[in-house]
Amino acid sequence: MIASRSLSPSQRSRVQEEFSQLIETLNQLYREHLRAKFVITLGDEFQGLLRNPEMIPHLVWTLEHRFTARVLRLGFGYGSIYTSIKEYAINVDGPALHNARSSIEAAKRRALQGGVFTGFGPTLDPALNGFARVLHHQRDTWPVRQRQVVMHLHDGRKGTDIAQELGITKQAVSRYASLAGWEAYVEAEQGWSTLLRTLAATEKL
Repeated sequence: MIASRSLSPSQRSRVQEEFSQLIETLNQLYREHLRAKFVITLGDEFQGLLRNPEMIPHLVWTLEHRFTARVLRLGFGYGSIYTSIKEYAINVDGPALHNARSSIEAAKRRALQGGVFTGFGPTLDPALNGFARVLHHQRDTWPVRQRQVVMHLHDGRKGTDIAQELGITKQAVSRYASLAGWEAYVEAEQGWSTLLRTLAATEKL
């Protein structure tokens, strides 16, 4: 969580409560994809162990759109875990954790958002980071109304339902989606997931 210590004590207390609720939500939403549950480690940091890397793009989306109190710095590391794995991802060690820490440090040093990837391989690391940068840049350009429409589309809702929910016409929904570059965004996000799915499939061979 970026700059959380700059908050006043009352603000920090409120934000940390929201942060705790976010972690509980993640553990529910992604329980089938977790090797060990997410856990808050240092008050404003959290970690978890993923079983299925393919879900990372959806996880990044969820983190950015469900927690808006502060910007989150995200790092993903790939590799082995040498310690025993329990229900929660606490007191674990190994290359996966060290690579994730390197990702976080790179994100902080270079002010990178949307996720930083380390340890996935000399070919995959640049590709995964490239998708992360471009998709975050795209999300960052959406004005409020475009963002509202795209969030509903990302949830799989139909244009008619979105129009009714937002009090606009179906044609307006289509226009906002077009201005947001929604079709290109979806294609890129699917490509991002495909790369990660390829990694998972390779591991099973």
